[in-house]
Amino acid sequence: SAQGLACHIIGDGRIAVVATARRDENGVRVDKIDAVADIGRIVNFDIARQQIEGGLVFGIGLALGSSTAYAEGLPLIGRLGELDLPLLADCPEINVEFIDSDAPSADPGELGVAVAAPALANALFAATGLRFRKLPLLSEEI
Repeated sequence: SAQGLACHIIGDGRIAVVATARRDENGVRVDKIDAVADIGRIVNFDIARQQIEGGLVFGIGLALGSSTAYAEGLPLIGRLGELDLPLLADCPEINVEFIDSDAPSADPGELGVAVAAPALANALFAATGLRFRKLPLLSEEI
């Protein structure tokens, strides 16, 4: 088990994440994610937190293999339920904090998605000493 750090900026939104992850006989397990986001003035804290949390869970799913193939520019999977996204039982403990700011509001919707895979890859690097550079992580095999 180890921790990995990643930071990202989209527009005026900024996020830093520390992911705690491990690899065991069942594959990769993300135990905890701590995030700090600066999205300017927050109109609704609950919705902003839910946007970050949802993005992190979706990003973890993408990092670990939740995806679809495409044919002629169209996805072959037509329902979200077929994407093999993480189940609630597979979701890590997620803590989200916000930087207090009077800056104009920024959209938090994609911040968590963009930063999850790099944080997870850095945690796996810290745990194994191996750098994974392709998604899904561990697709390169050890």
